Amino acid sequence: MANTIVPARVSRELVITVPLPDDKGLRGDGRPKVHRFRSHWLELGQRLRVFRARYGVTQDEIAAVVCARDGSAVSQWETATAVPDGQRRERLLELLHGRSWPALRAVASAGEGLPATWARGARWYRRASRERRARETWGSVIAAVLDHVRAEESPEALRDRYREHGGNWVHGVAAQCGLSQEHGANLRRMEDAAYGLRWLEIAHGWRCDLNASLVGQFPLSWLGASAVHAMGE
Repeated sequence: MANTIVPARVSRELVITVPLPDDKGLRGDGRPKVHRFRSHWLELGQRLRVFRARYGVTQDEIAAVVCARDGSAVSQWETATAVPDGQRRERLLELLHGRSWPALRAVASAGEGLPATWARGARWYRRASRERRARETWGSVIAAVLDHVRAEESPEALRDRYREHGGNWVHGVAAQCGLSQEHGANLRRMEDAAYGLRWLEIAHGWRCDLNASLVGQFPLSWLGASAVHAMGE
């Protein structure tokens, strides 16, 4: 009986040729280098874009968590001009699978005083709260989150709570408030606004009223000099 030849399974592979300035190629003959990326690793970039859009995460925050050099590396992954390798790829997979939230939140809330991301959230909603519709939609979510975090009595406890929470919990809060998924891009800012407002309450012995505009309730200077400059107030 004749031998049956079973064809070898061929993995799909995308080949991207990237000529670099003054690059003499792999053999020193002037030809550009050829980088070979497995197609399933290129899909990580698509998943990463969806992840960042859903949770409002910046490229620089992703870079800090996966130990990439900066946000430009993350941009290359998302546009499929490069793929993460080694430990960076493993860290990225951990993040996309929801197992690195504490690390991501630690990056976002790092530093002394009011975390910058909380200040941006509070500044954004301070202006938005002038409009009744914003108070009835975004404000309802911020109020619900604020009710949860008012149990914390110190900035340190507030940071700890922020680091422990995963990204999906605020989506659940928004759903309970009747907010559709079309507002997903703003959910990170709503959560950060609530944390920022609670931080201001603790720091200044103040309590905000989310049924009214915040513009007259606290001075923008509480958020720092950079906030005053950014808002032009």
